[in-house]
Amino acid sequence: MFKLNVLTPEKKAVFDQEITEVTVPAYSGEMTILPGHAPLITTLGTGILKYKLKGQDKSFKAVLSWGYCEVAPTGVNLLAEFIQQPEEVVVTTAQSELVAAEKKLATEILADAAYEATMNEAAKARAAINLVQH
Repeated sequence: MFKLNVLTPEKKAVFDQEITEVTVPAYSGEMTILPGHAPLITTLGTGILKYKLKGQDKSFKAVLSWGYCEVAPTGVNLLAEFIQQPEEVVVTTAQSELVAAEKKLATEILADAAYEATMNEAAKARAAINLVQH
């Protein structure tokens, strides 16, 4: 059995779902994990999480932001700061957040932490828009 668990501070977004594959937004790029993958722990970036449930061809997707990914022989555990399902995305809000973040990056001098947070907000908004438009 190869299971997926996705936990955030607010909720158990995915719990004990039997999967055939999962693609996570790792910090250095997308990473697809299949059953039998070598055990590892890595940090997550911001992007789109994709997974297929066992016995289904349809892919499920969500926006995922920052956290950790643990791959074990029994499955994948994701501890994320933020997750957003497609039905939770309001495109106009995401577009406004993206414009505000890009404006802030272009016009303000930001300390390292503020710059990183603003970059993350822009990435979350971009991922949310991509999630519902593709």
